[in-house]
Amino acid sequence: MFRTRMTELFGIKHPIMLAGMNWITEPGLVAAVCNAGGLGMLATARFSPDETRENIREIRRRTDRPFGVGPGPARSKGERRGCP
Repeated sequence: MFRTRMTELFGIKHPIMLAGMNWITEPGLVAAVCNAGGLGMLATARFSPDETRENIREIRRRTDRPFGVGPGPARSKGERRGCP
């Protein structure tokens, strides 16, 4: 184990953090990084609150390791989600 302030703070094995990149970070990728000893981050700007909850549940099903959730900017009702 490579000990750094980051590994101690987050309880992870390696000082590696997956950036929360919208349209790229899916639950499988987040969980894979966590299971490999890093800190996976889920970006949520493209998800509705219900989709965010379901993605968090999916990550929890795939790993028991710590992970992060990056809140995205608020959207107005009916605003289009997806790649610009």
